[in-house]
Amino acid sequence: MSDSKTTTESLFDEFPPTSTKEWEEVISKDLNGADYKEKLRWDTGEGISPLPFYRRENLSSINRESVIHKQYSDKTHNSWEIRAPIFAHSIEEANKKALQALNRGADGVQFFIHVQRPEGALGGDLRGIPLQNQKDFTDLCTDLSLENTAIHFDAGLASPAVLAMLRNEVNNRTINANNVQATFTYDPFSYILKKGQYPKDKEQIYRHLHQLTDFTTNHFPGVQPLCIDARFYHNTGGTIAQELGYALSAASEYLSILSEKGDNIDDVADMLHFNFSVGSNYFLEIAKLRAARLLWKNLLDAYGGDTNQQVYLHSETSQWNKTLYDPYTNMLRTSTEGMAAAIAGCDAMTVLPFDQHFRQPDEFSQRIARNQQLILSEEAHLDKVADPSAGSYYIEKLTDAIGKEAWKLFQDVEAEGGLFKAIENGTVQSAIHDAQNMRDQQVASRGRTFVGTNQYSNADEEMKDKVENTQHSVSLDTSDTDFDPNTEKLLDDLTTAFADGAQLGDVVPALFNFGRHQITTIAPYRGSLAFEVLRVATEEHSFTPQVLTLPMGDNKWRKARSTFSANFFGCAGYNIEEPIGFENVDAALSEIKEQQPDIVVLCSSDKEYNELVPNICEAIDKLHNRPILVLAGYPKEQVNDFKEAGIDEFIHAKCNVLETLKRFQEKLNITVN
Repeated sequence: MSDSKTTTESLFDEFPPTSTKEWEEVISKDLNGADYKEKLRWDTGEGISPLPFYRRENLSSINRESVIHKQYSDKTHNSWEIRAPIFAHSIEEANKKALQALNRGADGVQFFIHVQRPEGALGGDLRGIPLQNQKDFTDLCTDLSLENTAIHFDAGLASPAVLAMLRNEVNNRTINANNVQATFTYDPFSYILKKGQYPKDKEQIYRHLHQLTDFTTNHFPGVQPLCIDARFYHNTGGTIAQELGYALSAASEYLSILSEKGDNIDDVADMLHFNFSVGSNYFLEIAKLRAARLLWKNLLDAYGGDTNQQVYLHSETSQWNKTLYDPYTNMLRTSTEGMAAAIAGCDAMTVLPFDQHFRQPDEFSQRIARNQQLILSEEAHLDKVADPSAGSYYIEKLTDAIGKEAWKLFQDVEAEGGLFKAIENGTVQSAIHDAQNMRDQQVASRGRTFVGTNQYSNADEEMKDKVENTQHSVSLDTSDTDFDPNTEKLLDDLTTAFADGAQLGDVVPALFNFGRHQITTIAPYRGSLAFEVLRVATEEHSFTPQVLTLPMGDNKWRKARSTFSANFFGCAGYNIEEPIGFENVDAALSEIKEQQPDIVVLCSSDKEYNELVPNICEAIDKLHNRPILVLAGYPKEQVNDFKEAGIDEFIHAKCNVLETLKRFQEKLNITVN
């Protein structure tokens, strides 16, 4: 034993610690004397700029002595609820899919029920699960054990109506309401930002908030009706700092409003839950959710609440970064996102099917989404350790940096008068609009890559016929009876109304005022959409444009620029021909005459362009059907001369790919809707 110990100690003695100074000296040498803190600092676009590495001494300023615990894990240290989203066009189908998901590994189910009115319509639309009345609710929950199954309703401001239906169902089954675990997504902030109007006047909203908390406290202690839907800020293109900062502002607004109405802070806190989207920015997303728990403690402390009271964090895979083309890559994205959420310590997770944004998810895509979580827990064992990333210098510093940036943004919102006021003033919308512009520019110039869409696309892939209407909706039903719920006792009256046969359409006026837009709006979108619109336009055009590359001269340059050109035009869905090379202009011209391409791309070195450009331009100008002539590269000194010679476009690594492709679509008379 002693010999083994001695051997071990001697082994480690051979590897003495390396100081930070020594590391920095090596880095400086590799960078030819440049300061790595400037040269290698990562501009994340998320409100923080971390260094490439951190060491133990970097954590000395972070006052954190233990792991970041969570309250709702009841199986192992880091277990989470595997939540299955249910996509269906009928109540019967939704019930069947929910039972299948629960029998195949899910712990809970998530139903989408969205009430909205298209501009100018008289009635209302119901999208998602067509839940209209109490019978529908009973049919939806058939064979679902409400005492043993977590059930979640993504119903927005229609949540009070669905909560009333839940109350009737529990009463009818005569089960113990204390055992019911459910969440609802009542969030007036995201509604106002999306719709541009208050659903009711402010005082009525305040009353609804109070009644929701009072009703659930009295009847459903395991139900959380008030949501901070941070998914909205993420999926509209906001940064991580904005997503977290505005989420904290929403939570603060709830605590402020309800404490002023006499509600206990700790009771209110127990009614709240956060819904976060998780993107593919792996380490930053881990840090975001960890920072959320720390900021929650700060917020409770500021309101005099119990700082030991944990917050419920639900994570859902991002919709902003999902693509239409090469859609199976979305499964890789959701795997990264799910792993980040699990390591960060979410309480519940929804992995959206890879195809849910362009068609009704089928059995395969829903099974894969569910199994991704099962692999993370059952095979990767990410549920076995509390706060798995604790102690990682890099993640701890990111957690601290993101938390500070979000807290600063939160303080700015508070100084403006709170989140309602910041939305009314357009401050939130303006900040997110700036983030959108930044992200869109990154995507357009390929500073941010969507594999299969703005980089490495499959030019032969066609998707337009695979796109379905994902916004399936039905009209809201109404009955012949006049139901007019009293806003002073909204939940009780809704419960009675549905028990007496009310339809959802009967009670919508008590929840919404469909008025005119009075507030600046922002809307969710997908970052890849602009490229996809170009690509679909190409598919719908009467012919597919043909691109012929002309690799000439230096082997290294011509191959690299030919490959670049094929990738460039592949993003628009053009057909690409990439010959190995041409010995001279006559050989290239002969191929052009035979192929009759719409676009030809000269691919060579900047040095050789001086001789090649005049000759190729002169030859192509004599053709009866002259193609668009493109040069791969951007030799600054010769650009004007080359334009005069006959080069129509230049494509290169620093150009705005999206805008350039739009110009080609125009020249080819391809209509982009």
